[in-house]
Amino acid sequence: MITVFTPTYNREETLRRLYRSLKNQTVKNFEWIVVDDGSNDGTEKLIKEFIDENEIPIVYKKVKNGGKMRAINIGVSLAKKEFFFIVDSDDYLSEKAIETIEEEVVTLPNDYAGMVFRKVEVFDNGEIVRKNETFGEDQIDSNPLDIFYNKKILGDKAEVVKSSIMREYPFPEIKNEKFVPEGYIWNQMGENYIFRYIDKGIYYYQYLNDGYTRRFNEIMKNNPKGLKLYYRYMLKKKIPIKNKIKFLIRFFQVLYYDWKREEEN
Repeated sequence: MITVFTPTYNREETLRRLYRSLKNQTVKNFEWIVVDDGSNDGTEKLIKEFIDENEIPIVYKKVKNGGKMRAINIGVSLAKKEFFFIVDSDDYLSEKAIETIEEEVVTLPNDYAGMVFRKVEVFDNGEIVRKNETFGEDQIDSNPLDIFYNKKILGDKAEVVKSSIMREYPFPEIKNEKFVPEGYIWNQMGENYIFRYIDKGIYYYQYLNDGYTRRFNEIMKNNPKGLKLYYRYMLKKKIPIKNKIKFLIRFFQVLYYDWKREEEN
């Protein structure tokens, strides 16, 4: 039913927590695919230990470091289950996450792209940061642009998407770059497919100091072409003017970074 996919780079310690959460699932109808993006810590040895335990089906592939988006494309190519669920290596799932997905998929219309659940931010001790966070409705059938800009349901979400549709929308792979915003793909899917947003928190996360969110300025400098794609795309969408202004400013920023990189090379 479900491929849980984890791209990882030097996350040996947090992978243990994610693995525990997968072992503790109340329903085991899933495979875990791990694409190791060139880790130089003990990740490879650790995953092989997990495989030897034979608690859950694990597919492990180590590749040359190329970034999360290339890793996702590889993971999709390896996936054998109907639905594809990206769970980052520094995050983990509730014990009933897979069970909840299976319960909800029963009523999902065949032509929908998939389901979107809440992510729950937690402190180091596992305590929830914002206990009353909600989508506002138990269930909403919509698309990412409408959800974010019209319904004002902000923040990261946990997408469970049909693997066949993931294959229709691969992430761009740009020479010498490693990042394209995931929204670039989710928003394009939303132009042709409906998602079902379900107000259940099944995914726990923390913002780490070396994560993408905290390193955004560095990411802009190192991935200007990927971000140009995203900002150019978003500037064509019907979104509030204040957001367009923000994207326009960032578009010119990455144009500058792209020009500067070309000059240096």
